Amino acid sequence: MLDPLRYRLLSLGAAAAMALAASCGAEEVDLDGDGSPAGDRDGGGGECTPGTTECNNCVDDDGDGYIDGLDPHCAGPLDDDEATFATDIPGDNVDPKKQDCFFDGDSGGSCQIDTCCLLTQEQCEAGGGTYGSWPPSDCDFDQACVDECVDLTPPGCDCFGCCTICNPATGECADILSMASPTCDPVDIGTPGAQDECVTCIKLESCSGGACQEEPSGCVLCPGQLEEDLPPECNEVNECPSGGTPCDTSGDCADGEYCSHRCCIAVVE
Repeated sequence: MLDPLRYRLLSLGAAAAMALAASCGAEEVDLDGDGSPAGDRDGGGGECTPGTTECNNCVDDDGDGYIDGLDPHCAGPLDDDEATFATDIPGDNVDPKKQDCFFDGDSGGSCQIDTCCLLTQEQCEAGGGTYGSWPPSDCDFDQACVDECVDLTPPGCDCFGCCTICNPATGECADILSMASPTCDPVDIGTPGAQDECVTCIKLESCSGGACQEEPSGCVLCPGQLEEDLPPECNEVNECPSGGTPCDTSGDCADGEYCSHRCCIAVVE
């Protein structure tokens, strides 16, 4: 398990980590854990500009070591609940039997499918009707849905909020349905009984922010992972699907973009 201070510093990005360390009286910080501060990863250099929501205020509101879009619980800059997968956005995720674009900050739009499309038959039936009935009758979505949502979707997630979330302490990952798992804590993934709080799901890859992997062969981070979790050949530098821009904060991204899990994604206009 990571030392809590070092874990917090890693999640901040190098520039912010050095500033935090300096405020604590430390002159140099070993960010990569190799026994020396020399050669540690430089951040993107963009400053974090506070917004008005918990997932966009440059603060670790829930004290888990992740700030804003680096927190697995944050669905985007409109998300006002950094502690859970509930977004605290009025009108968002109001129907447990239906899923739409999880990252657009509302319910409705071009993307509408049955929740059970993302679950197994056993999970759907065990829900006692909470998620609808089996078999699901509406699992189709069109190109308009993809066009509307795919650019808002972070790496490791499909458009409907089925995301590969990794336990930061153990490295174990699972595909978790965000809407159905509001109280899921990533540190519980892989532990006995976690399936009750962390509902697993089946991704719909045809509308996706790009793949990440539990044991990545590439350099794309899953939510909950840090650069030190990447293969050695990545040199602790993450990449983004489809040539996207890596980031430490949204200050590293273009106007109209948000830093989500170390990659710049579009925001709702």
